[in-house]
Amino acid sequence: MDGNDQQLKMATIYKLATRVYGVNVIDPIEGVGETVKEDVEGLYRINPLKDGPAHLRANELVFYMGITTKLVYNPKSPLSLRRLDGKYWLFSQFNDEPLTDVRFTKRPYHYNLTTTSGTPMMEVGQAMGADCLAIAVDKQCHYFTNGTACKYCNITPTNITSGIPRFSRLEDIGELVKATGRKFRFFDLTGGTFDDTNAECKTYTLIGNTIKANLDKKEKYGGPFSLTAPEDLNLLEGLNQTDVDVISFNMDVWDLDALREICPGKFKIGREKYVEALLVAKELWGRGNVAMQFIVGPWESNESYLEGIRFFLEKGILVNLTTFAPSPNSPFRYKKSKSLTELIDLYVEYGELIRLYEFFPNERNSVLTSYVSNRSSISNESARGFITKENFDFEDLEKVVGGLNE
Repeated sequence: MDGNDQQLKMATIYKLATRVYGVNVIDPIEGVGETVKEDVEGLYRINPLKDGPAHLRANELVFYMGITTKLVYNPKSPLSLRRLDGKYWLFSQFNDEPLTDVRFTKRPYHYNLTTTSGTPMMEVGQAMGADCLAIAVDKQCHYFTNGTACKYCNITPTNITSGIPRFSRLEDIGELVKATGRKFRFFDLTGGTFDDTNAECKTYTLIGNTIKANLDKKEKYGGPFSLTAPEDLNLLEGLNQTDVDVISFNMDVWDLDALREICPGKFKIGREKYVEALLVAKELWGRGNVAMQFIVGPWESNESYLEGIRFFLEKGILVNLTTFAPSPNSPFRYKKSKSLTELIDLYVEYGELIRLYEFFPNERNSVLTSYVSNRSSISNESARGFITKENFDFEDLEKVVGGLNE
């Protein structure tokens, strides 16, 4: 393994470790809200800290080769961020030497702009990493109104607390895309489930056409659009005509008993409906351009996840894995993530399967978005072979978190 490969592997481990444990930020990060991108909490709140406004917190950590993760502040973490000689470094309480130097994502151009209606553009769409614009279609979820919300989710409480409008005006979205869309490679549309899933699909279609018109591109543009499968699957034809290149329907949990307990709203939709919708979408978008997402949490074994991954890959449907981290104001706010060793084992197996079924490399050279913007997952890093069975050594993990397995 050459030096570049070693650095890519370790950056992947750092990304996953900081996702699981968060970071104790010892020295203040300079330039937040000016040159460094700040948090905008309008959709999901990640940081457990109650002190201080979100806009004073840096949004992301950037490791070697631009590998990026969401910065989760945790004063109890074994990992810490310190400033030495004008640079910021990631430290571990299990290692005397700093692990690596880190950077922060630059504040996007549109965070200084407002639409003609007077709406701050940063409330209409947030930058994820350096190459993705995320637009929340509905910043709340219907499932919170009837007691069937996913237990790891805090979308509605976050939005209510933030004061950011639940829906963005279509005109504001158009202005945002026209002003800054060329700076982004991907457009991530997501949000809560509507009461009427057909209306949800139609709304995504309206926004997709708005993106298309304001990008003024003749070719397809990068997604993904992540929505609930509509009751009327014929509506997907209209969504396909927006020219977004990838969509996903996210069941999140594979095991049906766990799905019933954790995501009662999604359980009511049913696995069969998800599969039917994905297969219809595959005929429109093509193999590998429709995806299922799983949130990797302690409620399922790795074997269960791998069963679900193989199930969809065999049907020509891409899978993305997102790493669960406890979210404030959710019922699972005190639940622990899987251990780092479990997560690495799963992601390594996942990467092998993605390559075995020839889902990577692909036309987009990414799994949904890139390792720069897919901040809560190492799906891209695994698919690219940054971390594999052959190159992973448990000693690498010991340097970071002392081999913690709890």
